Amino acid sequence: MRLLDARRLTGVNLDLDGPGAIAEVEFEAGDDVARAIAAWQDAVARAARLLGWDAPPVVRRWLGDRGAALVFPAPADALYVAVDVTEWAVECAQRALSGEPPRELDELAPTLLAARERERLAVLPALQAAAEAHGVPLLLDDDHLSLGEGARSRVWPRALAPAPADVPWDSLAPIPVALVTGTNGKTTTARLLARIARTAGHVPGNTSTDGLAVAEQVVETGDWTGPGAARIVLRDPRVTFAVLEVARGGILRRGLAVDRCDAACITNVSADHLGEHGIDDLAAMAHVKAVVTRVVAPHGRIVLGADAPIAVPGPSGMSPGTLPSEHVSSNMPERSPTAAGSPPAGPTGPSELALGQPASAPVSAGGPPEPSDMSVRTPTDRPPSARASATPQPNPLLDLPADAFPAPVVWFSRDPQHPQLQRHRAAGGEVWFVSAAGQLTCGRGGEPDVAVVAIDELPFCFGGAATHNVANALAAAALAAAVGLPDAAIAAGLRSFVDNPGRAQLVALDQAKLFLDFAHNPAGIAGLAPLLAQIRAGARLLVSLGIAGDRRDDDIRDIARAVASLGPDLVLTRDLEHYLRGRQPGEVPALLEQSFVGLGIACERVESEVAAIRRGLEWARPGDVIAILVHVDRDEVWAELRARGVAPEAGEDRSGRPGAA
Repeated sequence: MRLLDARRLTGVNLDLDGPGAIAEVEFEAGDDVARAIAAWQDAVARAARLLGWDAPPVVRRWLGDRGAALVFPAPADALYVAVDVTEWAVECAQRALSGEPPRELDELAPTLLAARERERLAVLPALQAAAEAHGVPLLLDDDHLSLGEGARSRVWPRALAPAPADVPWDSLAPIPVALVTGTNGKTTTARLLARIARTAGHVPGNTSTDGLAVAEQVVETGDWTGPGAARIVLRDPRVTFAVLEVARGGILRRGLAVDRCDAACITNVSADHLGEHGIDDLAAMAHVKAVVTRVVAPHGRIVLGADAPIAVPGPSGMSPGTLPSEHVSSNMPERSPTAAGSPPAGPTGPSELALGQPASAPVSAGGPPEPSDMSVRTPTDRPPSARASATPQPNPLLDLPADAFPAPVVWFSRDPQHPQLQRHRAAGGEVWFVSAAGQLTCGRGGEPDVAVVAIDELPFCFGGAATHNVANALAAAALAAAVGLPDAAIAAGLRSFVDNPGRAQLVALDQAKLFLDFAHNPAGIAGLAPLLAQIRAGARLLVSLGIAGDRRDDDIRDIARAVASLGPDLVLTRDLEHYLRGRQPGEVPALLEQSFVGLGIACERVESEVAAIRRGLEWARPGDVIAILVHVDRDEVWAELRARGVAPEAGEDRSGRPGAA
């Protein structure tokens, strides 16, 4: 038994309805799992009695008993002590497995009790009770305590937290709060809702993968999707409407920042980040995403995407022989069927990958180089039964227990005839869809349909070809309606949204079209196919991408197959140097290159996004498309584009207005 991580859970999370501590452990062959868990539970119970806590433990065993999440609740002002407790409890379990005598609690008791008193905020229980009685949210972290939200909030240094009698309760209140999660579309949906809220007269505060924004002006760049980011927005005195993007990692590592919101959306659930924290399949991931629904107030709404994840052909369903002819480069060297693994004749430059000869052999973290034969399984592979299939995957959101939701559900789909929408509306529920006339439409039970805005009027939808953004528009509109924003503001906000940095940006560059997007998983990449087909209009396509190193080998191969489904004429792979996450430099590009070789797609390796753009412009003929996926080097790319005469203020072109390039 090995301790992987022990950490605080600061809010509502996958396993608890409030704060606590979690230990993630990995079991070794021969471990008595039941005995280890029992020893941990016993140790936690003894420590809880010492500290005066009611701490019923929760155990979430991982697939195949390869590990477990060991969790228990704790007071919000005792979480560091709670981590000390769970680390000691894991040590007790390890000693039980090895036959060693346990480390007695008496040895640790003075340290735990002293630490508890140092961390204790004596006024907190009374403040929590008073805040609940007044209907006022309370947020606590290491440095501050706040009451109310946004423009209706007050913030104190933690050490100077007031007594309830000293709080100006009449000036404090919640503001509208919407949470947005899902595998794809979170950032765009959150930005769209922020635009709608601003159009309706609010000052929106928005957290996202790209940064913190107030009134749609970025105040901090970076990945701000955790609870710390949410607290910053919810304490900003300018903010009257909060749109909080919530990522899977934040839910699993810390939990939510809020225990109440007015609406929550799960855009979709598809394969990404599987295998981390004991989350191994789409059903489990759906339950992670559904944590946001547990804090929706009864008067609120839960917005769910009904469309199934886009299927990507599996290893047996895609090959040079089965790809459509337009998916195979016309100038691709022929490969001998009897020597598919041997390189073709001809010279290769330092950045070019000869077909059949990877630029470098992939190396598993901590292991020897792997053979280039893709049929050889590695420790990070999924079993064959778990690999991608050409059969469409069911939507795991449809299987979430409806009776567990604390508020009414709103379903959305691009398809007005989607069975889930039909069933839900027949039962009196609310649905959002695109009508046969191309209108973004709301239907509520037996009431007449309400057409809100035409998809053709939304520049970021490319006349409907950007199907992923059509779905994002539906999600944002449903969320806006859920918090009471008027249809006129929904329509006007969506019409005015023409600048979506890093997402479906189209730039006219010399003789080519440059397309920038953050798509980074199979469903997100495959979902770009209709849009890229419209943009290229028969011209050639170059795709450049890099993948974060925390994806499993087979997940990386699935991503390569998704790229192949776009029909590229050339692929440029690259490392994401800030996202190696345990991989060796060059390891992820080599895995991608192996896949592209097997699919008969020409590929080269470049050092960066800027290098990919430069190589693409060398390669491009008039009208060709250069698509930079997993676009993360925004500053560097725009410095390059400005140097080439592209005006950064040309927001309409960069956001994908139809015909922009």
